[in-house]
Amino acid sequence: MLKQKGNIYIKACTTIALLALFNACAKKEPFDTATAEQFADKYCNDPIAINYNHGFPGTADNSICVYPTDVFQGSFTLKDSIYDADFNLDTILDYTVTFKTISLTKTRLSGFCINGDTVRLTADRYYRAAVDSTMLPDSSMVEGHVFCRGVDTIKGNITKYEGDTAKIRINFIIASDTGINYHIGTGIKK
Repeated sequence: MLKQKGNIYIKACTTIALLALFNACAKKEPFDTATAEQFADKYCNDPIAINYNHGFPGTADNSICVYPTDVFQGSFTLKDSIYDADFNLDTILDYTVTFKTISLTKTRLSGFCINGDTVRLTADRYYRAAVDSTMLPDSSMVEGHVFCRGVDTIKGNITKYEGDTAKIRINFIIASDTGINYHIGTGIKK
């Protein structure tokens, strides 16, 4: 009786194995089924672009790329709320800031500083522009850079509301000889 149960087990396992092998050998759909119509579409193939590989498959065409600094172009009316080191509201200012594109990822923000200094920013593909760091003579990096006056340092970032082309949000920290100020505000494109 024990021998008969063993044979049934072997037959069942063999049947299952044969069925699995048959299914594995069944004809599958080809993986490269893109149509000529799909290749007529174009997509951006530059990894630093915001729309990298959007529309793939298709034909690579980097002339349709949207780069990080593209979303920050133009002038914005900024409402800047300034807080002291204890996060007490100090001042609310309204003024115009303008972005000037330097490269695909580098931009300058003017209008934030009275003396005409610009904020140096590096934008990424995630709708964020961070204040550039400073390299010291000993090759160490310090977050932020000197700004407005020789005793002021700015750090922080600007974010763009994805899907809303008209809004930006600033989040800066300015350290100076008189203390630390936090600048938090929203800008609307002019």
